[in-house]
Amino acid sequence: MADHDGGVGSGEKSGHHRTQHISRRRLYVFRHVRDYKILVCGGDGTVGWVLQCLDNVGQDSECQSPPCAIVPLGTGNDLARVLRWGPGYTGGGDPLTLLKDVIDAEEIRLDRWTVVFHSDEKPEEKPGSLTNSSGSTSEDNTAIFVMNNYFGIGIDADLCLDFHNAREENPNKFNSRLHNKGVYVKMGLRKMVSRKTWKDLHKEIRLEVDGKVIDLPPVEGIIILNILSWGSGANPWGPEKEDMFSKPTHYDGMLEIIQSGLRSAIRIAQGGHLRIRLNTEMPVQVDGEPWIQGPGEVVVLRSALKRSFHWNMKARGHREQRKM
Repeated sequence: MADHDGGVGSGEKSGHHRTQHISRRRLYVFRHVRDYKILVCGGDGTVGWVLQCLDNVGQDSECQSPPCAIVPLGTGNDLARVLRWGPGYTGGGDPLTLLKDVIDAEEIRLDRWTVVFHSDEKPEEKPGSLTNSSGSTSEDNTAIFVMNNYFGIGIDADLCLDFHNAREENPNKFNSRLHNKGVYVKMGLRKMVSRKTWKDLHKEIRLEVDGKVIDLPPVEGIIILNILSWGSGANPWGPEKEDMFSKPTHYDGMLEIIQSGLRSAIRIAQGGHLRIRLNTEMPVQVDGEPWIQGPGEVVVLRSALKRSFHWNMKARGHREQRKM
């Protein structure tokens, strides 16, 4: 499957939907096969796209949740890192060895989350507005997305949106993993120098975790983590143990919420049900797909959609995820 990592621009959406329709039809061919595996070749965006196709055909299939393994061809490859398929496939390994690793891999569960946006006003059809191809919308100003990796508000999403817009303007320049990471670093440094950040974000949002209102410190952004890899392998939650927090995993029914900025990340809370009030327009991103979200309420709750993945137990030299 082709790499759809990084999202789809408004000019490409019709082609994207046609491709997705074809992929659903191909998956539907396997509806009477009781046991099979899927090898996803691409980045986090491709993985999300494949999972969405599986969600659409699963209820009609005998194998409703075929386990997926990943050949990481994207820029960040955060989910592939967590599942130990590596930071990026270079083509140097033996393909037969890779396939054998997939066959022998352990099957594990990945929590998935529903993110519901209730806008105060009907969103306008304009570039960067709530028209993300991975979600669904309704007439009551509500949009629903499935989150696999993370959800960001503020500086993280702002940087992600800048990168997304730059790639949409010059897609031919963003054909290298190294180049893409270099552009990200330059954009981050530029924001640090210009000081045009979201330093007063805490005044514009209200965060409630499992029914408890969280008193936010001054923050530039918030990142809600389902997996302990973000921004091409960083672990902003960190490995340190704290009595007030349980050890996080990607199958414990809990999300980790951190305060994010251009320089540091601090733990805020853990929980399984989030309610966020946005008092003003601000950038957001779900699994790396960014847009500008208007004022309203956001609810994050565990999704009923289940999916299993393959954990590569044979991975060697798999280093600890670096702390942000």
